[in-house]
Amino acid sequence: MTLREKVLNWGMMVEKWVVLYLSRLGSFFLEAAPYILFGLLLAGVLRIFVSEEWLSRHLGGHSLKGALKAALLGLPLPLCSCGVLPAAVGLYRAGAGLPATFSFLVATPQTSVDAILLAYGLLGGFFALAYPLSALWAALLVALAIRFGAGEGPTSPAPVTTSCCCSSKESPTPSFKERISASLRYAVEDLLGEIARPLVVGFLLAALVALLLPTGLAERLSAHGLVYPAMILVGLPLYVCAIASIPLAYAFLLKGFSPGAVLVFLLTGPATNLTSLTVLSRVFGLRPVVLYLLALTLAAFSAGLLLDTFFPQVALGMGPAGGKEGLKLLHLVAAVVLGLLLTREILWKPLRKNQKRTCACHG
Repeated sequence: MTLREKVLNWGMMVEKWVVLYLSRLGSFFLEAAPYILFGLLLAGVLRIFVSEEWLSRHLGGHSLKGALKAALLGLPLPLCSCGVLPAAVGLYRAGAGLPATFSFLVATPQTSVDAILLAYGLLGGFFALAYPLSALWAALLVALAIRFGAGEGPTSPAPVTTSCCCSSKESPTPSFKERISASLRYAVEDLLGEIARPLVVGFLLAALVALLLPTGLAERLSAHGLVYPAMILVGLPLYVCAIASIPLAYAFLLKGFSPGAVLVFLLTGPATNLTSLTVLSRVFGLRPVVLYLLALTLAAFSAGLLLDTFFPQVALGMGPAGGKEGLKLLHLVAAVVLGLLLTREILWKPLRKNQKRTCACHG
């Protein structure tokens, strides 16, 4: 074979892989788009209509009741593992106990209303139900470990009344129309701005995993009892938000990983990353953080084992967006709208900022 033929063969192989990769990427994006958009709208409504003051008022004390409330309140909120840190520390300084604080820290980044809807679209209705229930179990187990293993921990500062509270009383109450407008602005401007890059990275990695990961890897890991530890080793240090982890979970399922193994990844990946662990150790000390990691790992193992033991085929049918229905007009329109919004966040906004800076410098 001549050099020219080798180059041509190599070029044809690269072209084939690129086409396959783009096909997988487009398929994932088409299936997920309407659920992401609808989830963003619901997340915006929650953000505007559920105030932080109301959250703080219900999470005080060191009881497990407060931890349960914290988990239930945190499940639908659209915050990632880094974004939840200031919210959780703020709740703690407003009077929330350690169990409630760590319960909120676990439940909030693991799921959100938009991630649950996306899980329904890609993984199916039963998985979309098992996912938040497992996150609730993980939050409660972590709260139990903190309550009985760490005691009361560092003293939580007493709630303080700031000038913001006074000013909010003087300001007129916004109308329902204004709140809806604010929720839409939050969904499109703030929330999408926060998740745009990790969401795109999640889709890019999901297509790469679906293309390059060996099909028999899950079976080989399972034969040696390593599939759950492998998912935890991937998930714990990784920075991935809840909604960005769903396409990765979908790719793992396509490559033969069990629903339980995928659930282990979903419970550990969004809940932790190296940055958040460093901050938590500084604020709360090493002991509560170690208990948090151990309890979270145990919760992920037990939830994955339960799902694989009693419902081994639950996610193999995929969600309602899969198959022939995945190319309906609704999915195509949603993909175009979401693609334009992501392009605006990732490309257009930074470009406009650079242009403004350039104009200011010249001016």
